Amino acid sequence: MVPVAGADELSELRAAVQALQSRIDQLESRAQAMEETNDRQTDQIAVARSSVGSWVSSFTWRGDLRVRNEDIDQEYAAGRNRYRIRARAGFQAKANDTVRTELMLATTEGNDPRSSNQTLTGENSRKSISLDMAYVEWSPNAHWKLTAGKMRYPWVRPGQSILFDGDVNPEGLAVNFTQGTVFASVFYNLLEERGAAAESSMFGGQVGWRSGLGPGRATLGTSYFGFSGVQGRNPFHNNSSNGNSTTSTAANCVGGVAPCLTQDFGLWELFAEYSLTAGGRPLALYADYFNNGKADNGLDTAWSAGLSWGRASDPGTWEIGYFYQVQEKDALFAQFVDSDFGAGNTDSRGGVIKVAYAPARNWVINGTYMINETNVDAPATVAGLGPVYNRGYRRLQLDMNFRY
Repeated sequence: MVPVAGADELSELRAAVQALQSRIDQLESRAQAMEETNDRQTDQIAVARSSVGSWVSSFTWRGDLRVRNEDIDQEYAAGRNRYRIRARAGFQAKANDTVRTELMLATTEGNDPRSSNQTLTGENSRKSISLDMAYVEWSPNAHWKLTAGKMRYPWVRPGQSILFDGDVNPEGLAVNFTQGTVFASVFYNLLEERGAAAESSMFGGQVGWRSGLGPGRATLGTSYFGFSGVQGRNPFHNNSSNGNSTTSTAANCVGGVAPCLTQDFGLWELFAEYSLTAGGRPLALYADYFNNGKADNGLDTAWSAGLSWGRASDPGTWEIGYFYQVQEKDALFAQFVDSDFGAGNTDSRGGVIKVAYAPARNWVINGTYMINETNVDAPATVAGLGPVYNRGYRRLQLDMNFRY
C-alpha cells in the first residue's frame, strides 16, 4: 500500500517548492543583470577602441636606460672619473603588411655619432635629446628588404667585435637578401653632403653563409667598404680624425680645407663566428679581419678575436667574455671605430674583459675593463718627454641597463 501524505507534509512541500521557485527567479534576474552589464561593458570597449583608432595596434614601443660610472686612466695624462646616462625611446610602426618605420630619440652630447652618452655635469642643466634613428623598411617577401633613412647597421658585425662602434646609425640606403643559409647586402652611406663640391660617401656589400655545423652554428662572411671623396678632405665629426693620418698643409687638401686625410680607404673584411652550448651555457667564438687595400703607408690591418660564455638575459643568469683587438692607424675609416677602445682612436691595440649579471627581468649589470695601448704607430708628444709610443690606456665601465 502506498502511504498518503498528510496535510502538514503537503503544506511543507508546497512551501519548499515556492522557496525554490523564488530562488530560481532571483538567479535568473541576477543573470539577466550581469548579461546587461557585460553588454554595456562590451559596448564601452568597442566605443573606446573606435575613439582611439585602429592605428594603435600598429605601434610597438621600446627603449632603454643606462646609468654608467666610468674611470679613465691614460699614461702621462690626468685621470678622469665621470657618471653618464644614456636614454633611448621610440617606436616601430606598421604602415601595411610589407612596410614598417622606426623612430628613435636618444640623449646626445655634441651630437656625437658614436655615442648617446650624456655626462652628468653642468649644475643640473637640462640634457639634450636628438633624433637617433628614422627609417622606412619595405619587405615585399621573406627574402628581400629595402631600407632608407637613418638606420641600424645593414651589414652583419660578428661577435663582440668593436671595429665598428655599436652606436653608429648609418644614413642612406640598403638592400638585404636572405635565402636559406645565404645572406647578402649592398649599402650606400652618405657621410658629408656638400653643395658646391663632391660628397663624401661609402658604398659597400657583404655576402655570407650561416648554418648548423657539428654541435653548433657557424657564420662566415666577407665584406667590402669603398669610400669616395674622403682622401684630401675633412669628413670629420667635431674636426677630429679619430686616429687616421692627416696633414695640416692646406695646399695638400682639396679646396685648402685642412686638416685632411692623407690616405684613401677601400676595406676588405673576412669574419667567422661559431656558437654552441658548453657546460649548459651558450659559448660564442669569433674572429674579424680587415685590410685597407688603398693605404700606401703599410698601416693597413685591423683584427679582433674573442669569446663569450653564458648570456645575461633571464633573472639570475650571467655571462663573461674576453677579446683582443688591433687597429693600425689607417686600417679603418676612423669615424666608425669604437668610441671607448683605445681612447676612441685607431693606432691602438689591447684586450677587453666583460662580465654581466641579470638580477631581475629587463635589468642587466655590466662591467667592462679595457687594457689598451695607444700611439702604437705614431707617437704622442708629451711635455717634458717628447715623442712617446705605446702609451698605456685603462678604462673601467660599470653599467646598470634597464630595458622597457
